[in-house]
Parts: sequence; structure tokens; C-alpha cells
Amino acid sequence: MHNPAEALIDALGGTTAVSRLTDAPLSTVHSWRKNGIPRSRLSHLRLAVKVAKVDVDFDRLAVGVTPEAARAA
Repeated sequence: MHNPAEALIDALGGTTAVSRLTDAPLSTVHSWRKNGIPRSRLSHLRLAVKVAKVDVDFDRLAVGVTPEAARAA
């Protein structure tokens, strides 16, 4: 079962697509799948999605994508 970070990355087209969208190294985006998306990068990703006009329900998929949120759950 995918965690929220994996679901969001997959909905945005996968690791390579998110890497290009955020100008982050592939290894960084890959680590987000396991460790969650840091809050600062999540904000960046939200803006990048708007600019790229990607049709994805960001709010539904992004719930709990940060390690802090996972620990709080």
C-alpha cells in the first residue's frame, strides 16, 4: 500500500517527473517516497503543481506526507 508521499509522487507522474517539476535530484525525490516530503519541499511542490497546471487533488493526496505528520498520527 502506498503512503501519502508515494501516492502524491505517483499522481504527479513519478519520481522523474517530480524531480523535473521541483528541480530536485532524483535521489532526493526517491527518498521522499520512504521518508516523506519535508514541509518546505511540500510548499514548493504545491506551487510547482499550480504553475505546471497539473490536474491532481493535491490536498487529498498530500495529507500526512511529512515525517512530522506521520509521527503525530
